[in-house]
Amino acid sequence: MVEDTKLDQPAEIKTDQAEGLRSMFGDRAPRVVCMSCALDADTASTMTLGTAHALRQQGQRVLLVDEIPLQERRDIHGLAYPVRYDIAQVLENDIPLEKAICKAEENLWYATGLRMERSYMKHKLRHPSLIERIVKAKIELDLVVLATKNPVEGVLRAYAHDIQHLVVCAPEEASMIHALEFVRSISYRTDGAKIPVLIIGGDTESVGQEAFDRLQQASQSLMEQPLESMGWIAAVTVPNSTKKTQQPAGLILPATLYAKLAGTTLQLT
Repeated sequence: MVEDTKLDQPAEIKTDQAEGLRSMFGDRAPRVVCMSCALDADTASTMTLGTAHALRQQGQRVLLVDEIPLQERRDIHGLAYPVRYDIAQVLENDIPLEKAICKAEENLWYATGLRMERSYMKHKLRHPSLIERIVKAKIELDLVVLATKNPVEGVLRAYAHDIQHLVVCAPEEASMIHALEFVRSISYRTDGAKIPVLIIGGDTESVGQEAFDRLQQASQSLMEQPLESMGWIAAVTVPNSTKKTQQPAGLILPATLYAKLAGTTLQLT
C-alpha cells in the first residue's frame, strides 16, 4: 500500500529520492510530466496523444499513461490503442508491467490508468512505484506523460516521487474552476514552488493572459499558491449546444499546438 505518511514529506526529500534513483540507474530513470487537463475529455485525450507523438518524433522515448475517463468521452473507440490491462493492476501486483504497456509506435508506448483512483481509494496500490518498476524491467524511456482530469495526490505518489506538473485549461470560467481544483490538489507537492499553467483557446492572446491573471489571483487569495504562465495557444472553442452545462463542447486544436506542447513539456523536465 502507498503509505499516507509520505503526504508530509517536504519537497527536498522527494527530490533526494528521485536523485537517488537516478544515481542508481542513471539516465534509465525517465522524467514524469503530469498534464492535468481542465478540458473536455475528447479534447484532453486528443491533445495529450498529439503531444506524445510530437515528443516521439523529436526522438524522445515516451510512455503515455491515459487516465482520461472513458465514460466522459463521446467516441466509443475512446482509447488511442488497444490495451487489455491497466497500470493499477500492475501496482496491485496482479500482473507484470509488460502486460499493461503497449508498444504503439516507434518511440511511443501506451498504457491506461483508468482504475488508479479506485485502487488507491481501496488501499490496493503497492510499492514500488511505477517508475521504479520501469527501471527494474529495463524499459528504456525518456519521458512518462500522465494525462489526467483528476490529479489525486495519492495516485501521483504511486507513479513516481518526482513529478513535474502542467495544468492546461481554457479561458472559460468552468474550465478555470476545474483548473483551480487541480492547483489545490497539486499544491501539496510544491512546497511553495510555482505551478506551470498553459491557457488554450480564446480569440486573442490578451484573452489568454487575462484568464491566467484571474487564475493566478484566485490561487494566491485562496491558497497562497503561485502560478507560472507557460503561455497561450490559439484554439477555436466549440460552444455547447445545450443549456445543461456551461462547459464548452470542445476545442478545435491547431496542428501547431502539439509541437508547442512538446516543447513546453521538455522545458519542464
